[in-house]
Amino acid sequence: MFSRRTKIVATLGPATDPPGVLDSLVAAGLDCARLNCSHGTAEDLRRRAGEVRSAAAAARRSVGLMFDLQGPKLRLSAGIMPRIVQAGEVVTFFGGEAAASDDRIAVDFVDFPRLVSERSEIVIGDGVPRLVVESSGPGEVVARALSTGELAPRKGINVTYARPELPAITEKDLRDLALAAELGADFVALSFVRSAADIEQLRSLLEERGWRGRTVAKIEKVEAYEHLDEIIEVADGVMVARGDYGVEAGVSHVPLMQKDTIYRATQAGKLVITATQMLESMIHTPEPTRAEATDVANAVIDGTSAVMLSAETSIGEYPVEAVREMSQLAEAAEEFPEIHGRARAGVRDTPAAAVMHAAVELAEELDAVALLVPTSLGGSPRSCAKYRRRRPIIALPHDQAVADQLTLEWGVYARPMPMTESVDDLIESALLTAKDFAGLPTGARVVITAGRQTGAAGATNLITVREIP
Repeated sequence: MFSRRTKIVATLGPATDPPGVLDSLVAAGLDCARLNCSHGTAEDLRRRAGEVRSAAAAARRSVGLMFDLQGPKLRLSAGIMPRIVQAGEVVTFFGGEAAASDDRIAVDFVDFPRLVSERSEIVIGDGVPRLVVESSGPGEVVARALSTGELAPRKGINVTYARPELPAITEKDLRDLALAAELGADFVALSFVRSAADIEQLRSLLEERGWRGRTVAKIEKVEAYEHLDEIIEVADGVMVARGDYGVEAGVSHVPLMQKDTIYRATQAGKLVITATQMLESMIHTPEPTRAEATDVANAVIDGTSAVMLSAETSIGEYPVEAVREMSQLAEAAEEFPEIHGRARAGVRDTPAAAVMHAAVELAEELDAVALLVPTSLGGSPRSCAKYRRRRPIIALPHDQAVADQLTLEWGVYARPMPMTESVDDLIESALLTAKDFAGLPTGARVVITAGRQTGAAGATNLITVREIP
């Protein structure tokens, strides 16, 4: 359990519903379960969320729960006739339910012409055809195809550099985030983020509903990547959503975007998830390809906090094997001498931040078996995780919800422990809790952080070296 630092997110679905499968996923190394709100009913989401909590309790482990909102998804109208568009061909798009023809294509969004800007490209399906906008006016958009591809009913459609006519959070999203707040989801991810304002709106809506989890911004639009630093600043984490970003920007732009996003997120001390088609072949085969293994390893070496499985576990034939393979690949990649994305000489603008950095370095220099971090809200272990050091960080919050919200932090393993009255009691409780949780042997050396005011956020000002009793 403590030999792998990179965390694993797996998407639940029909393949994980049979009895015992979710328990096996947890045993294989699942750290956070993703519920994709684009698929299934509210009853499915509620049932699967309950099963995640039950499986975590049975395994005596913290397992995160993520609601991934669908976001504003555009589609071609159901009434259009399928046809192939040739490169160079001119096509007119309009919004609404009017009759379509071969050269006039209906989009299932009445304000579609207002959405398109002079910089926009229109991308259909998984990337073809791609069309460049030549003109837009009242009621229609004229575009010329850059590549050949099919137009078909209900196919997805992406618009780059779109005007803000689509809401960042749809009516369906509002229903799903209300359910996420009710069920105490640990993470809520927002699709098709365009700016920091989208995440601020998400957080405000969730807080109105009494939610106190963590927000994740999915980087899958070119506008999001252009505003990446602002988004990282306001979000608790980001997801490198390579599927839709590849559709929008073109697949050749995905690798450098991924590396840059991982680097900038880790330097800011924010968690980052790398997602989409990581072990795609394992939907139908029990072993990944060599290229997939290399893809996972490169993300780990770059410093990603977590790697994510989608269809591999939600509808795949080998969900447990996919998690197990992902775990083994990540652990092997972590043997690389240096994680490229680890935060180096950054600004440690508070005494607590400086203390946590010193604790991380001390645990490394003393070859301690672990760094024990009692915490109120999870800030201290998060500030340690960004340095990507080899010592496991055992976080000891007083609240199970905080423990669950730490499940995606690199190298952090959380176990709740009771509140204590004094620093001495806190240290003794931390030693005993960590010994039981991690199986640390008697006499093993550990580094412990603490504050003179126990249970207070941001009060860490003490480092001590102790041995497990």
